[in-house]
Amino acid sequence: MDTLDAPQFAIVSLIVLAGSTVLSTVGFGIAVTTSPVLLLFVDPQTVVIMLNTVSVGLFILVIIQTRRALRVREMAPVAIAGVLGVPVGVWVLSSISISGLRIGITVLIILMTLTLRLRLHVTGARARLVGPLAGFIVGILLASLGIGGPILVLFLLARDWTSHAIRASLSFYFLLVQAVSVVGYGVVGLFTPERIVLILIVALPALAGFSIATQLVRRMNERRFRQGVVAVIMVSSVIVLGRELLRLQGAI
Repeated sequence: MDTLDAPQFAIVSLIVLAGSTVLSTVGFGIAVTTSPVLLLFVDPQTVVIMLNTVSVGLFILVIIQTRRALRVREMAPVAIAGVLGVPVGVWVLSSISISGLRIGITVLIILMTLTLRLRLHVTGARARLVGPLAGFIVGILLASLGIGGPILVLFLLARDWTSHAIRASLSFYFLLVQAVSVVGYGVVGLFTPERIVLILIVALPALAGFSIATQLVRRMNERRFRQGVVAVIMVSSVIVLGRELLRLQGAI
């Protein structure tokens, strides 16, 4: 990666602060909400490594904060399925046209989000079947496309869990999937000295984002939480869709 100067470090830190606030508030969204701007300063590989590494710490903090609401029994099969999907995602990344696939998945996510108005519910036997399947698919999508988390979010919203249960469950899932990814980065030698320095620098604003989110969560009721989650999904989906359409047209 290119060496950043002091103003660029400051801008990157502010972007991570904003993204970590979103993640810590609703349980997801740091990558899709920050990547478009971060890519103006940092190469794509470094962006992925930095965000995934920083997110692991944030997910641990959210789990500690919401541990009483964590439904380990229900989420363990989903998270294990997600980890199993990671190798498949790596294969997809090296074998398929990524831009077209991102557009297709993003459009699907937008359509799924709009169906929340129908107040669909997922309970009982359906949840036991759909949960691991959703976890596996999201694991593939996260490893290959860097998106897909909203699919799991929509599954949990359809179960009508509380905001604390959703934040805890999402953090549990993403912690396992992304921790495996971070270990993989270390195994293949992707943690260069420059990237380690960058991660250490943005760790402090990431913690500040968690602190801000803690205050926001205390002021959010269940209705506002669901509205916030849907807003993050829609905004991030539009960002991804716009970026990929511009890329296909050669504008970026």
